[in-house]
Parts: sequence; C-alpha cells; structure tokens
Amino acid sequence: MTLREIILSSPDLNEGLVVYAKRVGGQFAGSSEAVLLDLTEDERELNTNEVAKIKCPGFSYCLEMFLIQEMMEGLDKDSSKREKEERVARILYFMDYDA
Repeated sequence: MTLREIILSSPDLNEGLVVYAKRVGGQFAGSSEAVLLDLTEDERELNTNEVAKIKCPGFSYCLEMFLIQEMMEGLDKDSSKREKEERVARILYFMDYDA
C-alpha cells in the first residue's frame, strides 16, 4: 500500500491505526511504501523509532490515522473543494515538516 492510497482511503479506516512509511529521497511521497499498524497500549508507549525497528524495519513514523482523518475533513470543508492530489500533498508536507 502507498501513502497516497492510505490518505485517500483514510475516511474508511480505523482512527486508532498508526501510519509508518518508507522515505523517498529523505521525504515522504505519495508513492512511499506504507503500512498501517494497530498498536497495543504497551507499543504506544514506546518511542516511534523502537516501534519501527520491531514491527516494520526500514519504515519511519508518519502520523496517527485520526489526525489524517481530521486534516482530510478540514480540507474537504474548504470552499475551494481541493483536488485529491492537493489534499495528499498537504498531508505529506505536514508529515515531513510539522509532525
């Protein structure tokens, strides 16, 4: 699964999932290979790098699904009705620079 696919399908996914992905050229891209993790309470207490080492080596923490869903809702409510690719790009930017 790619980050783009996860972001676009986020409204239908469990809000408790956590997204990890591989960076492309040091950044997250829509084409980045990604996984959805359903972490236990104990795993949620671990550093995100530790979780990646254990569950998905070579991947980096991106964001919790509920945050992606909130961002998508906010972008959907925008009066300009942003195109899908612009919404994906905004969320990827957030993952790289603000998360």
